[in-house]
Amino acid sequence: MTLATMNQTTFGVARRLSLAMLPFAMALFGAVDLSACSKPEEAKPAPEPSVAGDVVSFPDQKEPPGVRLAIVGGNAGQSLDVPGRLTWDEDHTTRVYAPYAGRIERLRVAVGQSVKRGQPLADMGSADIGQAQADLHKADADLALTRSAVERARDLSEGGVIARKELLQAEADHARAQAEAARARARLAQYGVAAKSVTQGLSLAAPLAGVVVERNGNPGGEVRTDVQGPPLFTISDPSSLWAVLDVDETQLAAFKPGDSIELHSAAWPDMEFKASVTSVAASVDPASRTVKVRARVPNAQFRLKAEMFVTATAIQSVALPVVPADAVFLLGDRSYVFVKAGPGRYRRCEVKVRGAGPQAWTVLQGVNTGESVVVGGGLYFNQLLDSAK
Repeated sequence: MTLATMNQTTFGVARRLSLAMLPFAMALFGAVDLSACSKPEEAKPAPEPSVAGDVVSFPDQKEPPGVRLAIVGGNAGQSLDVPGRLTWDEDHTTRVYAPYAGRIERLRVAVGQSVKRGQPLADMGSADIGQAQADLHKADADLALTRSAVERARDLSEGGVIARKELLQAEADHARAQAEAARARARLAQYGVAAKSVTQGLSLAAPLAGVVVERNGNPGGEVRTDVQGPPLFTISDPSSLWAVLDVDETQLAAFKPGDSIELHSAAWPDMEFKASVTSVAASVDPASRTVKVRARVPNAQFRLKAEMFVTATAIQSVALPVVPADAVFLLGDRSYVFVKAGPGRYRRCEVKVRGAGPQAWTVLQGVNTGESVVVGGGLYFNQLLDSAK
């Protein structure tokens, strides 16, 4: 085969291949041209949520994706813990002060000792006591003198020697002397001081039966009445104590006179002590914003001591709304939640809350039990409100 023949043959094969591939090439380039010339349809933008006041509304009443709701519950029947301390039962407690200035000569009782009513507590000497005794003796002498004067004036008046006016004057002087003698005698008798002789001695007596729980005097110690110091003795009945509780003003519904509560003390961690509420203060402490609630605690075994710190547990009788902690968010110094107002609609509400545990808040004002609140998405909804404004 010559070179010319081979070239002619090759050209013929290439021509036949080109004619065979022509339809496929035209289809390919035609598709490319069509795809290049056709324009894709533009995606419609999603409708934005609308804002009216404090309400966020989503289109077509659809719930936004990822939003979690929680139903507002109540706390009726839940326990409520408040701090407090124990004090002496003031209905069975007395504090003994010295009625006169002087010096303590002898102490007759010790702390923890039981005493009876009228039992001597201490002996003391005082010049003031001697003065009071002397005043009684002078009053008795004046009384005797005026008595004689009245008898003499009566005899002279009946004989016409003196005018009746002088008799009346003598009787008035006698009445004043009687009153002064009675006052001086009662002053000494009130403290059990002997009135017959000027001894300048006084025996302090227990005004009621109980236990000496405090003593602030020592033998030889000076006692002053012009400076108010601690009492010489405190007598009480430790079998009954008072618990003074500091209750937040929002928790008063759980504490009413007559209600039973339980006390817990760090000294007895495994024991519960029953107590009964006796009174609720009529005012709020302006510094702590708490109300003093008093309860009586039986203490027959003397396990509890005055001035111990305790925790009182009461049962919440009035139901208050409770929301999850994630539902509440802060704006400045105020708390807010988003409440579901309808399908796809959420309203921002200001609330007043206090702690109800590590994962919840008790709502004092703003929402009601049974409503649905947004959990974890409040800040997103709040950004929608801020962007609209």
